[in-house]
Amino acid sequence: MTRTDHVALKGTRDGLVLYLDPAADFELLIEELSSLMKNSDQFLQGATLRCYAGKREFSEEEIAGLAAALKQSGLELAGWLTEDEVYLPKPRPSVSAEREARLEEGMVEGHCLFVERSMRSGKSVQYEGHVVVMGDVNPGAEIIATGNIVVLGSLKGVAHAGATGNREATVSAYHLAPTQLRIADLVTRAPDDGTEIRGPEIAKIKDDQLVVEAAGLSGWRSKAR
Repeated sequence: MTRTDHVALKGTRDGLVLYLDPAADFELLIEELSSLMKNSDQFLQGATLRCYAGKREFSEEEIAGLAAALKQSGLELAGWLTEDEVYLPKPRPSVSAEREARLEEGMVEGHCLFVERSMRSGKSVQYEGHVVVMGDVNPGAEIIATGNIVVLGSLKGVAHAGATGNREATVSAYHLAPTQLRIADLVTRAPDDGTEIRGPEIAKIKDDQLVVEAAGLSGWRSKAR
């Protein structure tokens, strides 16, 4: 989840949700929203989202202002969520509490979304965390994640891992042949060599280049993209 003191943005299975503090002044909400979007434009460009602000009712002028602020970042306001539809985020812990929690959790990898089906053309998943697809990602489908992307099948669509700039992110699949593969700010396409399934592979950034290595096999092969 990406958040400020009074605004929070979370990716869910059903899309993006923008949480607005119902007690905050509207001008403050717009100010914090603009600040939040400055660090997320690349990841969220072209996405739609719904908002939740508890029982607060905004005026038509305020709703129009919110929609305009989102549009400036390439986002579209798709509607509002009710209390029955929304998942409420936990309060943000203090810095010391976060540090203590990390020490206790050790190697916990963070939030992960499981997509328990193949993704057809036109389908898009955007998530703040890791994404695991238990099937194929067909041409025309898209995955954007701030963490890693794992496809337990063929990846032939678009994959963008580390979307907010995380160069430690990886993309792996049993058959790695994306129409476009991107990690952080580096981008490449699958080679046009007619190669069929090569076995499990993992893409990562090494020495400022995107490389693809065999995964789960004896020996490693690495090729810069």
